Amino acid sequence: MATLVMGYDVEFMAIGEGLARAGIPDAVGYPDMPHEATGMGLDLIRQAHREFDAPATLFLCGRTLVHALPVLRQATEEPLFDFGQHTYSHVLFKDDHWEGGVFRASPPEALIHEVEASQSLLKEHLGIDGIGMRTPHGHWEGLRGRPDLLEIIDRAGIKYITSWGRNSDGGNPTPLDIQPFWYTDEGYPQILEIPFQFWLDGTWFAAHGNDQGLKFIEVLKTAIDYIVEHDLVYGVCFHDWAMLHYNEEGTRWVWGLLEYARSRGVDIKSYTQFYESMLAEVPAPT
Repeated sequence: MATLVMGYDVEFMAIGEGLARAGIPDAVGYPDMPHEATGMGLDLIRQAHREFDAPATLFLCGRTLVHALPVLRQATEEPLFDFGQHTYSHVLFKDDHWEGGVFRASPPEALIHEVEASQSLLKEHLGIDGIGMRTPHGHWEGLRGRPDLLEIIDRAGIKYITSWGRNSDGGNPTPLDIQPFWYTDEGYPQILEIPFQFWLDGTWFAAHGNDQGLKFIEVLKTAIDYIVEHDLVYGVCFHDWAMLHYNEEGTRWVWGLLEYARSRGVDIKSYTQFYESMLAEVPAPT
């Protein structure tokens, strides 16, 4: 059965000097974002998901969590939401070559700290034992061939990751034919990769215009049609801040995706729910 896996990276205030730049005209980062953007974005996400009884995973940056504790504690009361992590401060596991520049990967010592800190914060402040993680940016092939990075993830108690979020050119759209798999070849058959395919919200809007939410709905519908035709899993990656920056309230592109998926009979799961549905298929130890 075609499955839509819904997830949101909750990262506002986590990247660089976002805390200082928010709301400052002409600033690099979040010039049009109010400091309350995470709460406002989550309100819009909650409205859409309640309307269609659609679950979702929120992947929290630890830095965002500690700067938005009241709204994220409130989010834990929403039965449609479950929670994973997105590192502490949005650091990369692999180099990302993007538009002529390079976002450098963090060294192992930093990655260990980032992952373990966010795990601890989820437990301390939300009472959650996190089992899922979205790696910032995403990469072609995810963490294929990188048992050193998977060791960091495994040591933190993480059971599934969503790290394959680019095509072979390092951009989007990521092919929908790339499907979930276990990291058996790397020696971690108990860790599931759930790719996030097609278009990231920010990447699509950057290419087509911030006010093109209605057009984005039509693009997203083509992805739903494709997974229905081919019986595939489509992992979504949207963002808290994107709800404001790309006018979800005015154009309802998240709403449109969920509405169309329901109309096509697509099963909608959170990332954690999808992982749990795959547990019967964990490869046997060799």
